[in-house]
Amino acid sequence: MIPARIYTGNPSPGEKEIFRRLENDLGTHDWIVLHSLDIAEHIRSVSGEADFVILVPGLGVLCLEVKAAKSVRCTDGIWYYGSDSAGDPRGPFKQASEAMHSIRRRVVGKNDAFRSILFWSAVAFPYVSFDVESSEWHSWQVIDADALMRRPLGSLVTSTLEQARNYVIQRGLKWWNKAASEPTHQQISSIAALLRPNFEVYESPRNRVERLNQEVKRYTEEQYVALDAMLGNDRVIFSGPAGTGKTLLAIEAVRRSAGEGKRTLLLCFNSLLGRYLEAETEVLGPLLTTRTLHKYMLEVAGIDLQSSTQPSSFWQDELPRLATNALLESEKQDYVFDQLVVDEAQDSLRDNYLDVLDLSLRGGLGAGKWILFGDFEKQAIYSSNEHLSLEQAQSTRLGNAPIYSLRINCRNTPRIAALVHIIGGLSPEYTRILRPDEGPEAEPKFHYYATEEQQAECLVRLIKQLRKDGFKNGDIAVLSARAAAKAIAHKVAEQPGVRLKPFDSASGKDVSFGSIHSFKGLEKPAVIVTDVEKISYDMAASLLYVAMTRALHRLHILAHRNVREYVLKLAFKE
Repeated sequence: MIPARIYTGNPSPGEKEIFRRLENDLGTHDWIVLHSLDIAEHIRSVSGEADFVILVPGLGVLCLEVKAAKSVRCTDGIWYYGSDSAGDPRGPFKQASEAMHSIRRRVVGKNDAFRSILFWSAVAFPYVSFDVESSEWHSWQVIDADALMRRPLGSLVTSTLEQARNYVIQRGLKWWNKAASEPTHQQISSIAALLRPNFEVYESPRNRVERLNQEVKRYTEEQYVALDAMLGNDRVIFSGPAGTGKTLLAIEAVRRSAGEGKRTLLLCFNSLLGRYLEAETEVLGPLLTTRTLHKYMLEVAGIDLQSSTQPSSFWQDELPRLATNALLESEKQDYVFDQLVVDEAQDSLRDNYLDVLDLSLRGGLGAGKWILFGDFEKQAIYSSNEHLSLEQAQSTRLGNAPIYSLRINCRNTPRIAALVHIIGGLSPEYTRILRPDEGPEAEPKFHYYATEEQQAECLVRLIKQLRKDGFKNGDIAVLSARAAAKAIAHKVAEQPGVRLKPFDSASGKDVSFGSIHSFKGLEKPAVIVTDVEKISYDMAASLLYVAMTRALHRLHILAHRNVREYVLKLAFKE
């Protein structure tokens, strides 16, 4: 019986009775019976259904229509079953015949070797005696209540098919081979598999990744309510940990500003993030200028560097001084904006940086229109003694602007967010995780190594596994706690067949790698963190926090085995 049990919601007691009789009849042990078979390509209707398709070895295939009414009448060619007043002009025999021909056409169309197998139809009236004769059906095509009381149903089906075989022989139909004992057991198995195949389909790994990426975008856009809530404020600080949608909110903020006709300046600190923001906001037109802070200061100061290999003192002290002097000494209207938006603002809280921002904004930081987005708790990994805390900047430079706290994570899975809290030291936790759990396969994993060779082997193995799971090369980022040139990914990149390239030269066809510092503010579907040798002090923990929160769907951490004990201590602390 396929299916092995009848659908409990089936309203027909007659079908349930026929099902039970076929199932329990000892004479049907080597038959195959399909119940309630839908017919997508029906010869008469858009679609149809056969109550029972009975495949009997050595005899044929019988399509059995069941009419379980307690009364049946036909008036002027219209059939009425029980209290039904609408009537059916086709009648049960034509209904059964059309279903049979539709099924045969399907079977023979798929395998012409089945053309000589007998297909026939019959009608069962389990609750009424039906002894009506007509030229529209043969009497042996009827199985009524009287027949069911006298003989087992299996015997009645066998008799019907035998009568049908005799009829075909008498008619001398050429396609029929009376000597053949068909269908064979193998043939009925094949026909059953053709009509009602067993199958199991899966969402492809690549489709799953694409769906999850769209999910991330949808949940991130839900954060727009934060901008709406602060519309009445000219100056706002949005403060939130990684994964709360700050960068997308910054893009939306400048989109709204440029749409209102305001000359707008969008700044960030990280060069890779700057490239991303430039690409994302290019369509907003000439009213918007998007730069990294240092690139902006170079333009203002009129400096064309042939090489970026300058000492840190140049970027932190000399360049801000040159940019400030240029803004003070000339009337550069091109560098005076109506609206300022800063992403990664925690890295820009130095007095000399803020001087540049103050002079670039109409009304300055005290009276102008600006929005700052930053993680002032965990992501200030470029900070030095000259950096101001948020509280200091508020009271001395930012006019005690209101702070809107972002605590809802819209980027990471619940499993990754939990690890960020435990290992990354995020406190307080996210108030809510918007994304649903992706299941055990999305569990972030630590992989411990003793030697560089072991770490390299593990990295290559993980990249191959992620590709197998549907992630493209461009979906994968390898982040290192070391500088890029000293990272294990740099050594692995030289192996043949491994498409690993640094962030600044990687295309969408490459797995990209670089330092955690350089990837701050960005995200990837799959992230592998490498070269983790210590996490027990603040800067190391902050770096790991930044790295872990870059992952949208998959996170793997390659750590030296000396780190294991500390990880377990954090994981199981009271």
